Amino acid sequence: MGVVQDRKIAVKNLNKTTEDPSKVLFVHYSESSTYDDDDYGNISPIITSIVIKSLDGQTDKQFAIHLEADKADIPKDQIQDSYRELELRILKLYNDFVRRHLDCFWIHWDMKNIHFGFEAIKHRYEKIFENLDDYCEIPNNKKKNLRTIIEGMYGDNFVTGSDTLKALMLCNSDNVEDSTYLSKDNESYQFENKNFIAVIKSVDLKVEFIKKATKKLSNKKLIVQNKNHYAVFVDTVNHPYFTFSGWIIGLVGLVLTIITML
Repeated sequence: MGVVQDRKIAVKNLNKTTEDPSKVLFVHYSESSTYDDDDYGNISPIITSIVIKSLDGQTDKQFAIHLEADKADIPKDQIQDSYRELELRILKLYNDFVRRHLDCFWIHWDMKNIHFGFEAIKHRYEKIFENLDDYCEIPNNKKKNLRTIIEGMYGDNFVTGSDTLKALMLCNSDNVEDSTYLSKDNESYQFENKNFIAVIKSVDLKVEFIKKATKKLSNKKLIVQNKNHYAVFVDTVNHPYFTFSGWIIGLVGLVLTIITML
């Protein structure tokens, strides 16, 4: 598939997804390799927080282990003794929320496999509940990876750096780094050191940016470092100045044609 077709598909996908803002959700989560219970021989990272926002601004949800601990009056220095129970609570809250929003599009950033993504959340749910009888899975056609859409429009190398989300954020903030942003590994480290507020703020920042980036992309205002040649051409001919110049040239041509006919 060529770059022209890739862009057409990406634009169509974006337009269809964002058609109804009330049906568009943004999601991201954090995880930690901290063992929830040595007896279980934990291998998969525990889910520490999940943040969900809507395009219309009506939904802003935070599900987090430390918030559930607060509800249960569990002291901060004892939270580690209840990780499994608290993770179970946030996974149940998340699952209940999904069940009520199956008709929505879920926009995410690379939540695409068992190592990090919806499958990883599903795996933790199955591990804790020991079955998937009550699990509500988001249909694949409702999951939209914003990174994939941007790649379709501008090419695979639209930003430079291993952390593409952070790189894109810097592009759209005059290269001013937000200290609230934590890498995936740093979120895990901060959680292990019980710096829970830093973790949830980082996840919330990421979701908010994914939301803003989607809006900017829809309005053709998203800034990327690199564009493929076709994207450069399309953006140029669609630029207001280019369109206005074309209109002026066309008008002058029409006037000259009329004059020569007189």
